[in-house]
Amino acid sequence: MYSTRERLVSLRLLGMAKAFDQQLGSTAFSAMSFEERLSHLASMEEHERDHRTRLRLLRQAKFKVMADPREINFDAQRGLDRAYIAELLTCGWIRRCDNLLITGAAGSGKSFVGSAFGMAAIDLGLSVRYVRTNPMLEQMALAHIDGSIGKLRHSLVSASLLILDDFGIAPITLRAKEDLLELLEGRIDAGSTIVIGQLAPEEWHDYLDAPHLADAIIDRLFQRSHRFTLKGASMRMRL
Repeated sequence: MYSTRERLVSLRLLGMAKAFDQQLGSTAFSAMSFEERLSHLASMEEHERDHRTRLRLLRQAKFKVMADPREINFDAQRGLDRAYIAELLTCGWIRRCDNLLITGAAGSGKSFVGSAFGMAAIDLGLSVRYVRTNPMLEQMALAHIDGSIGKLRHSLVSASLLILDDFGIAPITLRAKEDLLELLEGRIDAGSTIVIGQLAPEEWHDYLDAPHLADAIIDRLFQRSHRFTLKGASMRMRL
């Protein structure tokens, strides 16, 4: 016959099982009422589920850099407005399906800041996916060949926040531009996109070099977009 603890584990109530062990192992809990002890069990289960959810979201995000929002550098030369960044870290713009465009020179810390917004989203239970733009588009090209493009596109479209890093770093094919447009079209009113790159948004049309596709891609990204540019000396020089 199953013990109470074994039943909790078999039901995957791991937080409750840990709390049950605590209550059995300490006489301090004997002074608590039944309702108080039950509340302790429920609180531990809630905490355990939140922890497992966060770990799952972190695995799915596939960040290149694990960036803590508290470690964003606000040195005056970087040109970051604390109040503006604080507002973005509340992630209200993600819930509204707005976009965020982060530009700046190489080494200015764009990827770190973008990933910090991703971490803030995960802390609120939102799904995030981090990708480097060109490798993602190359993966989509291969997915057209093996028939998995639908599955791949769905995984990118379904994230609450998609982070496209290194945008504009190298030329992309016509098919890649079409895939990018299809992806952004699917994310309208479904999720937010952060685009990180060295090119200023005003240079994107020339970079994409396909007038109709460029117009459509830029239109999707600029709709309800927030923008800022990181300035100052390379952060890599400080490492």
